[in-house]
Amino acid sequence: MSADLDPAVTVKQAMTGFPTHGGVDNQIAPERREAKPGVAGREKSPLILRAIDSALLRFLNATRFAARFLPPSLLCAAFDGLGYALYCLRRKGRESLLRTLREALPETGEERELRRIARKAFGSPMRAVLDFVLLERHGDRIMERLLVRREDLDQFDKYRAEGKGVIPFTPHLGGLVINPCIAARLGRAYTPVIMSPEKTPFPRFSRACVDICVSLGCDPDNPTFERGRDSIEKIREHLLKGGVVGLTFDMPGRSVVEFFGQPAAVASGIAQFACDTGARIFPGFFKRGKGPLDYEFIANPDFNYTLTGDRSTDVQTIMEKVVKQGEEFIRMAPEQWIGWFGLRSWRKKARQILEEEEEGRKEAGT
Repeated sequence: MSADLDPAVTVKQAMTGFPTHGGVDNQIAPERREAKPGVAGREKSPLILRAIDSALLRFLNATRFAARFLPPSLLCAAFDGLGYALYCLRRKGRESLLRTLREALPETGEERELRRIARKAFGSPMRAVLDFVLLERHGDRIMERLLVRREDLDQFDKYRAEGKGVIPFTPHLGGLVINPCIAARLGRAYTPVIMSPEKTPFPRFSRACVDICVSLGCDPDNPTFERGRDSIEKIREHLLKGGVVGLTFDMPGRSVVEFFGQPAAVASGIAQFACDTGARIFPGFFKRGKGPLDYEFIANPDFNYTLTGDRSTDVQTIMEKVVKQGEEFIRMAPEQWIGWFGLRSWRKKARQILEEEEEGRKEAGT
């Protein structure tokens, strides 16, 4: 593996093809962007990426095989160990993550606790792989132990019955990969927006993950929506018909909002589709518990917004509420959030956007 490829980050990139929530920010206004060919758009991917893709696929198959014989607790310990190894080996990545955590979580105070969060965060992308492997092998036990409030489900059902569409959202947090699977098993199936596996750096691994997760639970009529220019109208129509579409915000985008105390440029798809359709927004995530098969659904069913008719203002207002809610979720389980690895780049992008806007105002003034 080359020195400039952080294992934790490359696994996270691969996970953009998982059946989790996509941001769809860059598809909302495609006319403002030039098409950039992705890794999969090239005739041949770089050898290092193809090698990592094959290694990740073998890793996935080995994990599924091991799950047949090893107890879940041992598998979780092994994955935590892999995360700790990455934490120790990637000195620059470790120091960068710790700086980010100190800035974002000043209330934590103790350096020891910040290092614990960092160690766990390094393993969180791989832990997401284990989530669906465990669900595949121990699905009945997971559902028996699942903690979920009846009133949260009732509120979701109420929103869905209104017929205006529902947008469940979560940061890339906790059991993010199995969110749609568990929701389907609870009788609340929805369609997540994902990046096409073929457009990720690791298409074979991503496709295998998507196929497994879809087999574990999905909306049979619309298992997934793949991000792309042709998907915007499909998503909009699905919501207008009363459908349920899973989205997220903690991805690169051009919506600048305060996130952990500083401006960050994130995806605005949630707000854009809410303005287009009037769909309800339902925040929630599956927090991992102490046991390897323990999950708790944490939601805020009272999340509301009001449309004024000024789209620019409405999008900004909704995004501020969405990001604030997402930040509250992340603070409940900071070690389970994958986004720590991208936060600094989102802040950098936000500074660039704000500088461009300031330059534009100065030019307009002259």
